[in-house]
Amino acid sequence: MQQPTPRHNTTGNSNTYEARVPNNPPGGKEAMPMDTEVYESPYADPDELRSSTVDRSQLFLEDGELGSGNFGTVMKGIYKMRKTEKPVAVKILKNDDNLQSVTDEMLREANVMQQLDNPYIVRMIGICEAESLMLVMELAELGPLHKFLQKHKQTTVKNITELVHQVSMGMKYLEEHNFVHRDLAARNVLLVTQHYAKISDFGLSKAVAEEQNYYKAKGHGKWPVKWYAPECINYFKFSSKSDVWSFGVLMWEAFSYGQKPYKGMKGNDVMQMIESGSRMDAPLNCPPEMYDLMKTCWTYKLDDRPGFSVVEPRLREYYYDISQ
Repeated sequence: MQQPTPRHNTTGNSNTYEARVPNNPPGGKEAMPMDTEVYESPYADPDELRSSTVDRSQLFLEDGELGSGNFGTVMKGIYKMRKTEKPVAVKILKNDDNLQSVTDEMLREANVMQQLDNPYIVRMIGICEAESLMLVMELAELGPLHKFLQKHKQTTVKNITELVHQVSMGMKYLEEHNFVHRDLAARNVLLVTQHYAKISDFGLSKAVAEEQNYYKAKGHGKWPVKWYAPECINYFKFSSKSDVWSFGVLMWEAFSYGQKPYKGMKGNDVMQMIESGSRMDAPLNCPPEMYDLMKTCWTYKLDDRPGFSVVEPRLREYYYDISQ
């Protein structure tokens, strides 16, 4: 991963992320935003963020939840650093009886996130051990992708393609670094701005051994079956290729403006539908090129399904085409 390149900007923070693409645009066309724009990470100041622990006295929680889950709640907060202060999202562990297992799970998530460094992945700032265990992460102010699109039906296809492409860039990074996400869905893509998406929620993520390239679960958990590839459900096998299947469902969610996939169907019905060779229909007004890509992501056989190294350039190419 290219390190943050210091460069002048008006925010007063000298370190920004260059979300640059190594090659020139296809066919020498004019550069697209994701090639040229500096996607700034406001948390990229290396002096401030070298520590993986957060001092409770520098963390100020605000009223109102951003969300909640099995683990507890997510609150908005302010992290006061030496030179600056930043809005943050704070995942707070609830204090209950099965504390140990939830604590272990949260620490595993923190451990995964601390190894990741990419402009399209939510940045982990650190762990704060205080009245509860807290994971402090950068805040993506506009919230989950599906909820944003449900509220903003006027979002253009070009804008949706841009966001979905950014997710594919983040996923390509995970694939290259042998991480399997295992919970890729529109609810776990958060928006920093209407034009800047980041992948979040690494609670189910696993680092996979290089020589094995997949993770084998011991059995069914509370799984998001509608997002899972056949080999996950049938053989408990998870790989970057199974993340590609989930990405196809995420694309369907995005181009349908946040609708629920397989609406009204139960998990078993979905599995039967997939086994029979049927797939979801294209969302209304979805570009045929994008529906074709979804169907490619839903290739039944793992070996025939493309990786993100193939999916990402196809999205990039389409984004160039519609942007000219």
